[in-house]
Amino acid sequence: MNSTGKLYLYRILLIAVHALGVALCVYTLEQMWEYRVLLRLLLERIPILHLMSGMVPMVVLFVAIGTAAILGTGEIVRLLRVRHRGDTAQLSKDAAARLRSALYVAMGCLCFCVFVLSTPESFSGPFRVRHTIGAWIAASLAYGVWRTLPSLGSVFSQRTRGRIELVAMNVFLVLILAEIVLRIASAVWASPLLVTESTSSEIRRDSERMQPGVERFSFPINSAGHYDTEFLPRSERSRPLVVTIGDSFSYGVVPHYYHYTTVAEREFPDAEVYNIGFPGTNPVDYLHHLIEEALPLEPDLVVIALFVGNDILAQAPSTSPIRWYDAQRYMVGIVWHRLQILSRAQSSDWTRDSADTIGEDLVSRYPWITDTAQETPSMSEEIYTELEARNAFQGAIDHPGVYDRFFTVLQQIEDAAGDVPVAFLVIPDEYQVNDELWQAVVAKNEQPLQRDLPQRKIREWASTGNHVVLDLLPLLLAEEPLPDGQRHLYHLRDTHFNARGNAVAGRGLAQLIQAQLTGGEIPDYGPLPEIPATTSPQAVSSTDPVAQEATLTATAPSDAATEVVRQFGTRISALGIDGSTVFDETLLDHSKDEIKSAVVVILNGDIAADQQAFAREAAPVLAFFQPGVGEQGVALDTVRPDQRTWRSVVEAEIQQINRDLAAAGKVQ
Repeated sequence: MNSTGKLYLYRILLIAVHALGVALCVYTLEQMWEYRVLLRLLLERIPILHLMSGMVPMVVLFVAIGTAAILGTGEIVRLLRVRHRGDTAQLSKDAAARLRSALYVAMGCLCFCVFVLSTPESFSGPFRVRHTIGAWIAASLAYGVWRTLPSLGSVFSQRTRGRIELVAMNVFLVLILAEIVLRIASAVWASPLLVTESTSSEIRRDSERMQPGVERFSFPINSAGHYDTEFLPRSERSRPLVVTIGDSFSYGVVPHYYHYTTVAEREFPDAEVYNIGFPGTNPVDYLHHLIEEALPLEPDLVVIALFVGNDILAQAPSTSPIRWYDAQRYMVGIVWHRLQILSRAQSSDWTRDSADTIGEDLVSRYPWITDTAQETPSMSEEIYTELEARNAFQGAIDHPGVYDRFFTVLQQIEDAAGDVPVAFLVIPDEYQVNDELWQAVVAKNEQPLQRDLPQRKIREWASTGNHVVLDLLPLLLAEEPLPDGQRHLYHLRDTHFNARGNAVAGRGLAQLIQAQLTGGEIPDYGPLPEIPATTSPQAVSSTDPVAQEATLTATAPSDAATEVVRQFGTRISALGIDGSTVFDETLLDHSKDEIKSAVVVILNGDIAADQQAFAREAAPVLAFFQPGVGEQGVALDTVRPDQRTWRSVVEAEIQQINRDLAAAGKVQ
């Protein structure tokens, strides 16, 4: 192709890039306006920017992106009208350089979204941009930067520009090559760093299989790669054999002596218990372990340990698909975030043992076994709460078809076992046992949660057929709290049982084994205990919004509800609510429940559109009134006695208020 032909092609490509950039800017401006309140709060959290009003950086962003859109439109017009003059070869070279720079800027924007904006919910992911508006703003600003590059180019010499382009090209190639290499490695190498949603079941199982002889809490892994004594054939055993199959609860994070399967052997010494399982596995993998490893041992009983936190699904359903700017889409991003989590991990290395420690007193080596105050957290509080919220989203919501598929796999396990009896041991998640954690989990989920839904579903399934199930939740809730009021059955900010939790699970497993092997009755702990089901810490005293509406409607007409909301608006104006201060709820003329009920009546009644709009906008402001603040009010970033900021409390309650309103009748 000659220089003129290349120039026409490059011009078309440049017009396409500018058109895409302008469309991107317009879309971003629309999103920024729609989510301006959220954007303002986000900007106030950025270091340095929090020193000024969130309105200032918002205005700057609107102006910058709007300017980029206008200039881009002008560039499109210029390219459409331009008539080539001069050296077409040089013009083609300049146009090609601009297109290459567009590629480098796009890669830089993507890296910013993947490595900076994306955040992890847990070590297993997903890694995604929490607030999508940030990605669109980054992309629009990237276009603006690229649009100004020609004018910036005159600042540097041609030699310097060449060096910059060489560096950019090398970085681009390195990232592409790294992505390809990691994708190939993830398909063949069983490493926890490389496991993704598409990883095969075999690789996920083997990614955590430790080498035989490696010590874990001074206990050597057996020749099969399991955290237990050597598995013997039937001819060398003198007692009935029970094989338990599970996930990371089977691997455990306590010394072998304190593991629940070992506790069960001590509680019921007439049986031998073999422990099979790997972290990150699920019932589909349990079926594989049953066929390939458990049944060849000729067991007298198989117990499947079901952890309701992540066994209901192989992975929690995503609230939205993985997008182009989410780190979860790229292996480079996944590995990067997992390495960052490991580097920030505050837990001690529980698997770091050597032969010379064998024979030492385990309690002296691991004092947290008997003293929970000495436990070291496995995760930061934010990451752990996100993980538990994800587990609750998976199991505490009745997603269509999810439990049907779950029970189908359990039935396949029973069918594959043939004549070997199969029982199921149901392991609760900590959010079902720890009330404070449950409140934090509810605050992070936008959908109503049913705290004991997994147990109720499993019990219902067991009652419809000849299925043997032992639920540990009643046993755990029956444990007396320690002096600090907490039961401490799970490691600190870790989803797994500590020694106390393993002891409870071991006693329950022993009773199950004894009943199955001796023909006794499975322990019946009666109905599930009464535990808070769907309330959040900010809505403990609130009633159902639909019921609130019915109560208010029965005692007051719509004009009374309008007056309540009007007085609330007057109070908002008088106090100067601007989203930066929280006030004591005693300053309100009516209770928060009364105001919310009035809002529901207005939004569901034949009220003027402007009054409905005002009520809808005013309702979330209720969250800025909290008990115990004081009449003068305090800043949102003030730390409360429980170490939470008022900002986190207000944001959680805003979400709850919006959920309550959406659940009440016609409110959208």
